[in-house]
Amino acid sequence: MHASPTSAPAAWAEAPASGLGFPYMIWARTRSGAARFPLTQSGMPPADPALLGPAPALEIGHAAPVLAEVEAAIARRFGVPASRVVATIGASGGLQACAWTWFGPGSRVVADAPSYEPFHALPKRLGADLRVLERRLDDDWQIDPTDVRRLLGSGPGRGHVFLANVHNPTGAQLGKERIAAIAREAERASGILVSCDIYAEYEPDAARVDAFRCAPNTVSIGSLTKAYGLGSLRIGWVVLGEGVAADVHALRDATYLAWVDAPIASLRLGLRALERLPQLLEPYREIVRTTRPAWARWLANTDGVRALVPEHGIIAFARIEGADDTFALAEFLVREHEVGVVPGEFFGAPGHVRVGCGLPAPQMEEALARLGAGIAAWRARRA
Repeated sequence: MHASPTSAPAAWAEAPASGLGFPYMIWARTRSGAARFPLTQSGMPPADPALLGPAPALEIGHAAPVLAEVEAAIARRFGVPASRVVATIGASGGLQACAWTWFGPGSRVVADAPSYEPFHALPKRLGADLRVLERRLDDDWQIDPTDVRRLLGSGPGRGHVFLANVHNPTGAQLGKERIAAIAREAERASGILVSCDIYAEYEPDAARVDAFRCAPNTVSIGSLTKAYGLGSLRIGWVVLGEGVAADVHALRDATYLAWVDAPIASLRLGLRALERLPQLLEPYREIVRTTRPAWARWLANTDGVRALVPEHGIIAFARIEGADDTFALAEFLVREHEVGVVPGEFFGAPGHVRVGCGLPAPQMEEALARLGAGIAAWRARRA
């Protein structure tokens, strides 16, 4: 998430709010863009509107026909019947609709940590029994399917798995075999695997893993937000695996309960975007050519910083030695060095920061220099 800088309430300069399901998003709206050199982004900057052509004609009518066109275009992209696709209001709408459909009271849900907050907040708010699986840097942030089996264990109702692949905040990818094995553990518990695959859009086709292709009892959530810089369109989707295709009516019912229809203008622009994804991906390819190599070197070679350097994408999750309070560290970096990172506290992992590389090369070079100097200064003050 990349937000524009605004004035933050004083309390947010000190600590995250408590008792909320999604405090990260409040921070993202008030603090993530506060630095002159924001490395807080997990998505590309806004796309050039010219890539979508002229503004569509104003339409006042029913959205259903246009929605059907969008779902058909998504289905063609993924090579599935349109009956297995439900368009959503961004990936966030997909997360919510999936949670409403499958994670009610009496179900148990395994979600990982560190994690984007909705993966924990949605099951808990809906009355599911949340069981947290810890990912570890020493394991390259991977998941052992036997841990999923242990956590699902026994209990009333169905047992599901809820995660992101590629993973936010670490950028780690679970391969096809591992996703299939995790889905089998959900199947043992009569449940499904719901995977948010939005960061797979950064990967070449040969490398990407779509959960819905890996096992019948899987669901993939996607959107045009991260790799394409089109978050403002709020075009997302859910693609159902073959084994859960019959649940499409319940899933669509959840979208009707939540928002009924997306705006027609947004759907029309989404259709254009789906026809022009290679062009929209070119700014990311430029980042790969010009900015990402320096970012990868910084992550791998900076003293006191430990991180998995993902093969694709623009995010990594770095352990900062000697900095357990990374919320305070992040505020210090903004205040003293004008560089922004996302505190690990928002992902349930103090002592880490998420570092993005979505800036142009000259700005990125200075941002990394400031980040290294700021971390060193932070350590020196506490020594």
